[in-house]
Amino acid sequence: MNSIQKAGSPGIGCRHLQSLLLFLCVVSGYLVRVNLSVTIVAMNPVINSTDYFRELADHVPIFGWTNSTRSVLLSTFFVGYLLSNFPASVLGCRFNNKALLACSTAISSALAIVSPQLVYAYGVPALVAVRFAQGLSSAFMFPMVHGIMSKWAPPHERGQLVGFIASGIQLGTMVTLAVSGELCGSSLGWPSVYYLSGAIGLAWTVVWLLLGAESLSAHRFISQAEKDYIQGSLENTVDHDIRLSDTPWKSIFTSLPVWATTVAHIGHNWGFWLLLTEMPTFINTVLKFDIKDDGMLSSLPYLAMFVLQIPVTFIADFLNKHKITTLTMSRKFWNTISMWGGTIGLIVLGFIEDTHLTIIIYVFIVAIGCSSNAGFNINHMDLSPNYAGLLMGITNTAAASGGIIAPLFVGLIVDDQTSVAEWRIVFISGAIVLFVCNLFFIIFGSAKTQPWNSMHKNDALNMDNAKQDTEIVG
Repeated sequence: MNSIQKAGSPGIGCRHLQSLLLFLCVVSGYLVRVNLSVTIVAMNPVINSTDYFRELADHVPIFGWTNSTRSVLLSTFFVGYLLSNFPASVLGCRFNNKALLACSTAISSALAIVSPQLVYAYGVPALVAVRFAQGLSSAFMFPMVHGIMSKWAPPHERGQLVGFIASGIQLGTMVTLAVSGELCGSSLGWPSVYYLSGAIGLAWTVVWLLLGAESLSAHRFISQAEKDYIQGSLENTVDHDIRLSDTPWKSIFTSLPVWATTVAHIGHNWGFWLLLTEMPTFINTVLKFDIKDDGMLSSLPYLAMFVLQIPVTFIADFLNKHKITTLTMSRKFWNTISMWGGTIGLIVLGFIEDTHLTIIIYVFIVAIGCSSNAGFNINHMDLSPNYAGLLMGITNTAAASGGIIAPLFVGLIVDDQTSVAEWRIVFISGAIVLFVCNLFFIIFGSAKTQPWNSMHKNDALNMDNAKQDTEIVG
């Protein structure tokens, strides 16, 4: 630990403002990303009542989509997300992360606002196109966030600062599920969900352009004390002049710790999006709650997850800072709490029949998922502060497959949405995925900064030494 770290943190500063702004970015991003999970229940209600359909159609359009169409709509976002993640992370190595984040958020938000009119006029193809385009633009968010925070977050504060940002996933999800259910059941109808989520995203973009900064040197208000503290804590692991041509691609793609983080990310996304996209339908069709109750009940786990996030990341950073756990031990422990706890919960969920107990288990599974924010989700910065954004793009690209396949898998398995037996297969399959992916992370994961993080510096140093040796010999 260097002298700057020993002197202590300068307290609340611009790194916390950055964390807050990026937290709000994630919140607004998930308002846009998640809204279809609830609105699709109102847009395509599973009710065999002509009167009910006629009553809804009096003030908002409804659609008679098949289960396969519904599954395609829920998966389309992730197709764009999958295709764009890696290019987004590469662009992040080349262009200003602040500007890329602002542009991508503005595009997703604007598309949300025009979604209702497009689906009115052109139907399913228009909504597929919008969700695909939103997936393309939303893929920039996490690579840019990780790239920015790798320059701002001291190692022993990463759990709290980056974990707080990641908790925007839970808050954004919770707000979307709760508010969307109320709006869908009101006279405003499901279109209002898209207008609101889009407007919030555009408002955030303006605030970010005014107050955000990509690096310490680009921030207008940061104190010298805080700048010295952050730079000292990073101990020369971050190179602000990194070039895309210096990227050690072979070392990255042959690194077992990178693969371990990727596999953990895939498993996490499978479980997260399985529950997020499908539980509103399960609650509506199997547990028989109406759309208003559906949204509120679906949001409860994410409220619990958001609240639990704060003590989890605090405890993780406390144990790391006081050397009670190593970083590697910490990442694996908290990831296991998240994913193997989820494994147990999904198995139980597949076999219980009591409605209230089902909701309790659902809350438990989602809530303990916050532990992954002290696990694999910040491991990219541990492995390589220089390429944290790129690593996030790589693992997120692979993990997007979970968001694509999970809803399609449900559409394949669940032919009758009221069948408990068919939903049981879905939950047990999810449990297996979580178990296997975390086991891989336990065996091969690491939180040590990898040698290739500064490979270009080492190569330059070796060249200088060789040059000096040649001059001496000559």
